[in-house]
Amino acid sequence: MTRRNALKILRAVVGNTRTAAEIFSALAVTIFVTTLPVEARAPRQEQPPRQEQTTDAQVVRGVANVTPKPEDVRRDEATQTKRAGIRIRVKDSDGQPVARKRFYLLERDVFAAGVDWSSRPRREQFLTGASAELREWLARHDCDSLYCPEYEAEFDAARESVPEFRRAYAEGLRKYKNPRTALRWITVSFPLKNLRTGFYERKRAWTEEAARRAGLVASVMTDERGDAYFLGVEQKDFYVSNVFPLERGRVVWSALVRVPALLPGKLHSASVELLAPKQ
Repeated sequence: MTRRNALKILRAVVGNTRTAAEIFSALAVTIFVTTLPVEARAPRQEQPPRQEQTTDAQVVRGVANVTPKPEDVRRDEATQTKRAGIRIRVKDSDGQPVARKRFYLLERDVFAAGVDWSSRPRREQFLTGASAELREWLARHDCDSLYCPEYEAEFDAARESVPEFRRAYAEGLRKYKNPRTALRWITVSFPLKNLRTGFYERKRAWTEEAARRAGLVASVMTDERGDAYFLGVEQKDFYVSNVFPLERGRVVWSALVRVPALLPGKLHSASVELLAPKQ
């Protein structure tokens, strides 16, 4: 059918030339669109690029292997009131133990507690005025204050190579008149007072507040092997978390643990292996 014949029919039906032309134009557009291939009807939506699996722009979720798995735990009401235990073992991205780090037993997932990760203190905030030699020396160990076993073992060598320790030792000699005493009290004479414990104190306050938001139950410190135990805990559901991101990799763990009954002769009834993602 030609366009002219189609318009004549529409004009006869609606009785108005202008209206008939408008209807015809609308029908023509509809027919054209519906006969197009599907991919040509609308712009193709681009898929967003795959992002690193982060829980927040500030942190990365660590991997957790829990034994037994929470879905496999069946509690016996007869033993429900008895206490149990949780063992944790923590390793970094190189598979090395994460030693002397505090972990928390929480009632809720820390990632659902409304924690503002961007507000956490950073170590570099306390390095104002520090020499390049001191920054390099501090970077060798992941310690929160100068009162750290690894640091203390290196104070004697540090007074020879790091300006701040050289000044502290000289001040100690002037004050105590004894080389051994000056070395023993070198942190007391350290010129950057805010660096001695400032980061540790701010970090502790921030972490404890974040942990309370997630229902703080208890905390433990890992040993040299990266192991720690929560003992005497109830047979309930808990989350195990470090709360404060690791210095390396910004890793935060939050592992759900469904605590089963304690078997005779055992210290713990659940184990949690916490692993930092490979970098």
